[in-house]
Amino acid sequence: MPSPRQMLTDTVYDVVRQRLVETDIKPGAKVNINALAQELEVSPTPVREALARLEADGLLVRRSLAGYAAAQLLGAKEFDELFEMRMLLEPVATAKAAHRIEEDDLAALTQGLAAMRGAHDLACRDTRRIFLDHDARFHDRIARACGSTLMRGTLDRLRAHAHLYRLHFREGLAAETCQEHARILEALHEKDAELAESAMRSHIRRSRDRLAAVLHED
Repeated sequence: MPSPRQMLTDTVYDVVRQRLVETDIKPGAKVNINALAQELEVSPTPVREALARLEADGLLVRRSLAGYAAAQLLGAKEFDELFEMRMLLEPVATAKAAHRIEEDDLAALTQGLAAMRGAHDLACRDTRRIFLDHDARFHDRIARACGSTLMRGTLDRLRAHAHLYRLHFREGLAAETCQEHARILEALHEKDAELAESAMRSHIRRSRDRLAAVLHED
């Protein structure tokens, strides 16, 4: 069981990570340890530990004598490398999950997909957050079902960077994403590893194309 200190660090990590991913903390903005500790009503120690983890995730950078700052958005090269890694890992994880997935996993994925379909007004920040949360949970649930803790953790860190670009929505993104998730879920229901792997590979490729359009707009 985690110690109280570890649980506190985990809580701070989750809060700051969410702010970074949703750009409540803007790329390049300073992250002040003492200010965060005061705001979250904790000592500076769990904040330092949480920020060190976020630096390891690539969401923060540490500058000599200047403390931490939110990482800038990935450039085109790093963006391509990120999706190359996802393409190598996530379809394999999905195929493994097809062999191991249980009924409670399938029920959670089905409920999450229904919630995503209900979050259609992505111009609304609260609705957008619901959509993104369920999107992340969908992928994480599959990664968890694959049985590899290392693979799941790696994919979680990779998706955090891609998540930043998803704040720039275009019309049709929600419907396309839900359709692709539905194909993955159907393959998992059938426990068809080959089909599940193919559906996830297609989803990642299409997701990359949608997000690449954001880079080109910038």
